[in-house]
Amino acid sequence: MKNDEIHEISAKISKELRLYSDPIRLAAPLLLTYAKNKWDFFVLFELSKFQSTRNQILGIIKKDQDISDKLSRFIKKKSNKSILNRVSFTIQNLKLN
Repeated sequence: MKNDEIHEISAKISKELRLYSDPIRLAAPLLLTYAKNKWDFFVLFELSKFQSTRNQILGIIKKDQDISDKLSRFIKKKSNKSILNRVSFTIQNLKLN
């Protein structure tokens, strides 16, 4: 991901990040590091709000073996319509602000 995209995402989520629990706040920088683009980051961020999927995401990152490929397969497997709708809405708001 490009530095300007990381800065843009960080500015957007920094206001809302304090509202989330500690595990989500701690996982956000890791997700920024390993996401390929904004879309992937926001899908991973939405998935990290649930404890079971957050543990799976962090498990992939801790193993440190082909992280980007495993995360992209995880996104394809776990993404459902409601998560994709929330991500679309978040990205639209990001573009408007």
